Amino acid sequence: MSGHRLSLLLVVLTALVALTTAAEYNVVDYGARPDGGTDSAGAFLAAWGAACNDTGRSGSRPVLRVPAGNFLVSRAYFKGPCRSAGVDVVIDNNSTVFAPPAVDSRAWIMFHHADGLAIRGGTLDGQGQEYWACKKAGRCTAGQGPRTLDISQSKGVSVKQLTLLDSKEFHMTIFDCTGMTVQGVRIIAPADSPNTDGIHASHSHHVRILNTTIGTGDDCISLGPGTSDMLIRDIKCGPGHGISIGSLGWQDGEEGVRNVTVDRAVLKGTTNGLRIKTWAMPNSGSVTNVSFSRVTMNRVGNPILVDQNYCPRKVDCPGNSSGVQISDLSYTDIKGSSATPVAVKFNCSGTNPCSGIKLKNIRLRYRHQRPAQAKCQNAVGSVSGEVTPPSCF
Repeated sequence: MSGHRLSLLLVVLTALVALTTAAEYNVVDYGARPDGGTDSAGAFLAAWGAACNDTGRSGSRPVLRVPAGNFLVSRAYFKGPCRSAGVDVVIDNNSTVFAPPAVDSRAWIMFHHADGLAIRGGTLDGQGQEYWACKKAGRCTAGQGPRTLDISQSKGVSVKQLTLLDSKEFHMTIFDCTGMTVQGVRIIAPADSPNTDGIHASHSHHVRILNTTIGTGDDCISLGPGTSDMLIRDIKCGPGHGISIGSLGWQDGEEGVRNVTVDRAVLKGTTNGLRIKTWAMPNSGSVTNVSFSRVTMNRVGNPILVDQNYCPRKVDCPGNSSGVQISDLSYTDIKGSSATPVAVKFNCSGTNPCSGIKLKNIRLRYRHQRPAQAKCQNAVGSVSGEVTPPSCF
């Protein structure tokens, strides 16, 4: 090959690489300081604005990069829609983004209308200790508290290999999203931290939560109204309140929850296991086609619980049973130990009882010693299948 042809080939290859290499927007280039003390919110938002407005080279997506270091971010609202097919937010594994420790009632890191968003690696530290103390003292009681990572009205989002620490309240909330994947995420907060749910999803569809480890002071995963086609698989949960659907039925006209699969989970030391709870109010709603399978319990209180008479303060409910219809639940291959003597409890509505509940291969023991009881309440004629040890119907 002649020198001229070789030079021409190198030029072409260089041009092709340039076309397919993603443009990168480093927050440090926009003024962020990795010193843990300088508020870098403005720099993060400026880098997002540049990445979001990048149309994306052929076959590439713009990258917002957070390099190694400690970054203080007061509050950041990352808003789309973006011009590209999505933005990759890449947080270096040696990077931690901190929230201010001061008490604040607002969400912290928010992505809105961010179709195609991909978040990778790093740590988001909510520094919730001051807020928890405020809650325990009864001074912080109004409305929904601050969330660490709030993703709303977005499609095709993925969150992978991210660590969430010590959120003031919910660690991750998913609202009105479609086609979202959460994978390889770690969520950590003390067992006594109030309302620090791991992942809460509502009004969202086709969401997958995979290979994720959660230990908090509230539900590891909770599903609210309007969630459907959810896959929750390979979850480690504890401490916390377990995996919950609800509470539902607080307001009339709430959308139902349907087509939920929980498969291969390990729960350790949680106050509840697999729980469905609805308010003891006449409001309508539904939970249907939910499958729990291959779940191991280790000293879990209330391993299997359906509670249609939920009313923790006893003053919020008009004395009626729940109007939410619960149907077509299946529990298969649930084993381990119960911290409470009643391991299986269906506290169903007296006026609107559960229907179509199936249990197979349930092996739960009370404190590793004797077979736990299996108890059904107000569910006559509504439970089918088999449970071992003893049957409650």
